[in-house]
Amino acid sequence: MSRPSPGRTPWARLAALVLVLALPLAATACSSSGSDPEAAPARLSRGDDQVALASHPARTRTKIHRVFGRLPDARRKVVRRQVGEVVDRWWEAAYLGGTYPRSSFPAAFPGFTRGAEARARADKALLTNQTGGHRIDSVEATHRSVSLDVLATRRQARSVTAHVLLRFDTTGDKTGTTVVRGRLFLVRKRGGWRIFGYDLSKGARR
Repeated sequence: MSRPSPGRTPWARLAALVLVLALPLAATACSSSGSDPEAAPARLSRGDDQVALASHPARTRTKIHRVFGRLPDARRKVVRRQVGEVVDRWWEAAYLGGTYPRSSFPAAFPGFTRGAEARARADKALLTNQTGGHRIDSVEATHRSVSLDVLATRRQARSVTAHVLLRFDTTGDKTGTTVVRGRLFLVRKRGGWRIFGYDLSKGARR
């Protein structure tokens, strides 16, 4: 289960607690899967406590699924746009961007908090294309979607759970389709949205 660190602000602690109560995490950890992601995906769940966007045919569809509390429509649109951009930057840095073949992903986690980034670096096999990147000639996204559950108090968004789904095709020695799905947990810090935890799976099929 993703757990906030003791040094978080009261709002971050409250937001993480409510999200965990409202949307329980399936806290499991494992390794990469070569089977159908629908049947036996690799899973992990980690918590806490930077990549120009490339051009790809599939555009990201971001929507608000639920809002816990009251949040004006104008602010909902801002949250949808800003959080969608955070997710896009990670996808581009970790899977879709750069020149392939490649095995180095030095800036794969833009938008992550310091603690979440440290954990994510230990999970690069799942959170990036690092392990198979040297066998890939090209990457093309075929589906990108983000659905948001927002916690709001005093008409302000305090934290977000982003349900994400990324599907992309690869060519080269490693040819096939990869699916990344799960949840990202975000809190607003220093004027921007930051990923402080994740519960994700990654699977590949030929």
